[in-house]
Amino acid sequence: MSAPFADTARSEWTKFRSVPSNPRNLVAAVLLMVGLGAVTARGAGSGYAAMPQQARELFDPVHASLYGGFLFAQISVGTLGVLMVGSEYATGMMRTSMTVVPRRGRLLAAKMVTYGLIALVVGVVSSFAGFLLGQVTIASGGAPTATLGDPGALRAVVGMGVLWALVGLTGVAIGTLLRATMSATTLLVTVNFLIPIIGPRLLSDAAGNWLETYWPISAGLQIINTVQDPDRLTPWTGLGLMAAFTAALLALAFVLFRERDA
Repeated sequence: MSAPFADTARSEWTKFRSVPSNPRNLVAAVLLMVGLGAVTARGAGSGYAAMPQQARELFDPVHASLYGGFLFAQISVGTLGVLMVGSEYATGMMRTSMTVVPRRGRLLAAKMVTYGLIALVVGVVSSFAGFLLGQVTIASGGAPTATLGDPGALRAVVGMGVLWALVGLTGVAIGTLLRATMSATTLLVTVNFLIPIIGPRLLSDAAGNWLETYWPISAGLQIINTVQDPDRLTPWTGLGLMAAFTAALLALAFVLFRERDA
């Protein structure tokens, strides 16, 4: 890492932490991840006894402790990514940033690296907390639990942190492409929340199954599974698809960021 890039990244970190709402939104994301994760995990644990035998054999306590909280935490994580760029366009500060750092690729890369690392670190910490508390609430319902030493458990917990980073970087890319915070946030929520949740219920069985398998965020969430569904992608393949989607958005964002006026 060159000194100029390090200085630019340090400046982006200063910008991020100097906005009072940013740390609060990160805390909100953590609380959603851990709190709602515990609630949904408790529900899954309580319902275990009433499950048919086949469903019990497929019960995944790791997935149960992480999935519910992430569904809502990702909105805060992605929105903060949008704001890394969108807020500067909204206030006109982007012109100042481009004057100070005339190499636009370096400026956007610094925003990406800074927020990507923030989302990764906070995501991993939240994932561990959500997993540990989730196993406690699952046990209170009488369902089997998991430990980090179980096959796939550590991969799932760390992978969830990586997924936080990818969602955050998707937000940075969309914020760069649209340059308007409200529309970028709306698109982000639609792509990562509404389409994968509502889409399969509105489409035909074949189309809905395709969406649940190959839609980027749905594919990425396979990383938190420790019980493999033969009809879905494997964990690393799914996360790879989500990473490729994010990379494609970022590449397009770089091209437009360099060519457009501030």
